[in-house]
Amino acid sequence: MELAVFPGIDGNPSIDRYARELAANVPGDVNASLVTGTKSPGIRGVVYDRYVGYFRIARQTSADCNLIVSESYAFLLLALRPEHTVVVCHDVHPLIYRGWSGTYRFRYKLNLRLLPRAKAIVTVSEHTKKDLLKYCPFIPAEKVFTVHNGLETKWQRVQDPTPLEDVRRRYGLGEKKIVLHVGNDNWYKNFSSLIRAFADLNDRSLMLVKVGGCGPESKDLINKLRIADRFVPIHAADDELLTCLYSLAEMLVFPSVHEGFGWPPLEAMACGCPVITTRKASLPEVCADACLYVEPCDVEGITGAIRDLLAQPDTRADLASRGLLQARNFDWRQTAQTILRLIQ
Repeated sequence: MELAVFPGIDGNPSIDRYARELAANVPGDVNASLVTGTKSPGIRGVVYDRYVGYFRIARQTSADCNLIVSESYAFLLLALRPEHTVVVCHDVHPLIYRGWSGTYRFRYKLNLRLLPRAKAIVTVSEHTKKDLLKYCPFIPAEKVFTVHNGLETKWQRVQDPTPLEDVRRRYGLGEKKIVLHVGNDNWYKNFSSLIRAFADLNDRSLMLVKVGGCGPESKDLINKLRIADRFVPIHAADDELLTCLYSLAEMLVFPSVHEGFGWPPLEAMACGCPVITTRKASLPEVCADACLYVEPCDVEGITGAIRDLLAQPDTRADLASRGLLQARNFDWRQTAQTILRLIQ
């Protein structure tokens, strides 16, 4: 059987990763191929390359079944056989947060209107399913299925001290203890609460390391609270570097107010790194009882949770152990097989 996987042309790291890793884990009797396109700069990339160029590529695809990896590309259902096509919905952030441009939200809503044409709609969490059905009552509930993301086996604790020492040296971490955050600096990541909590700790033995973008507001807050000398921004990190950081960190603090799924806590747990996160959105589905929960805007509570974990090695060890077990519940092979069954 031929499976065509459409990740889109936006270069979204999470969407591209989902497409790539799922395609690599389909059963042996399925030939999965990524169907990609090109994106030109400026308005041409937004309009022509997406809605004309990529649409034409989809029309020329003749696979037995298709997987559209983002709800933002549901318009491809007009080019493919919808009865042989499944669409994945990761979140509905443009409907929840009004900060998106009017044009983008309009195009996004038009795509959602096309979702009922699909054979099935896969949501990456039960919470995303609830959000989708709440904001899109025109979608038949019987067409929506929750299939959690998988996790590759490469996410393991690094035992070799050499790459860990290299990372400490490269980023000037010395022997400092690391409080880690992984993710962009969008509204739902709530990074400002972690900045304030870290500043309140007033502990010179700690470094706050952030992997992902750091916006101007966060930078201003870091300077205002005078922790710039204890803050290490890493704009982008490959999986090898991330694995080292998870292995080095005392904990990952992930105070999001919303997540469609949330890979970083799962990656951290697989690497034996204790996690502090919130009970918001999908995060309890991912973390279960293998983390410490805090309220996202309770800076004092986040500060206390970090302080408690630093002072309680037994608790850190217990969370690390439970995290390893929890991470094993997320398997790309199982995810791929479930989606194929929906298509078939």
